Amino acid sequence: MSALLVLGAGGNGRVIADIASDAGDWDRIAFLDDHQKAFESDAHWEILGSCASLPEVASDFDALVIGFGDNTLRDEWFDRSRECGIEVATIIARSASVSSRASLGPGTVVMPQAAVNIGVSTGRCCLVNTGATIDHDCRLGDAVHVAPGAHLAGNVEVGDRTWIGIGASVRHGISVGCDVMVGAGAAVVLDLPDACSAMGVPARVRA
Repeated sequence: MSALLVLGAGGNGRVIADIASDAGDWDRIAFLDDHQKAFESDAHWEILGSCASLPEVASDFDALVIGFGDNTLRDEWFDRSRECGIEVATIIARSASVSSRASLGPGTVVMPQAAVNIGVSTGRCCLVNTGATIDHDCRLGDAVHVAPGAHLAGNVEVGDRTWIGIGASVRHGISVGCDVMVGAGAAVVLDLPDACSAMGVPARVRA
């Protein structure tokens, strides 16, 4: 028997559980969530308690995946999970395309119809969401979220905890800093500094 624990029973966590279930690698999937009615009307999986109960239940599971969409939360809970001695799993949807010559950091999740090409490397607990594409030789830091339908051309660098919004695109060779929010549908054609928001076509930094 193999058991997977998912932190966070919101929409993102449920999608991850669905991917893991379809892969057929796990005999048991369960959640921890601070809002235990998160999917009470559609409860395919049990919620064992709040996230704070992780130290008590960790030994009952073979691995854990962090289901929060929030980058900072994923980053923080990665450290807490490691302190509990549980492996943080990397989950790849069956319909995703991930090169055998790409390197995914622990805890990274690749959603359905996403593509990760040769030479890509990610840090820990990154999220490559539905239909997103990451072309050759991109470098993603820790806890990066590439939202549904977003596209990174080749040789893009993305810093820790940055969010590339839904439908956004980033030109070849661009560097995007840490803690950046790239707005939905934006086209990034110039480097972006740390801790900024950028929106529009072409994307411009907003105060």
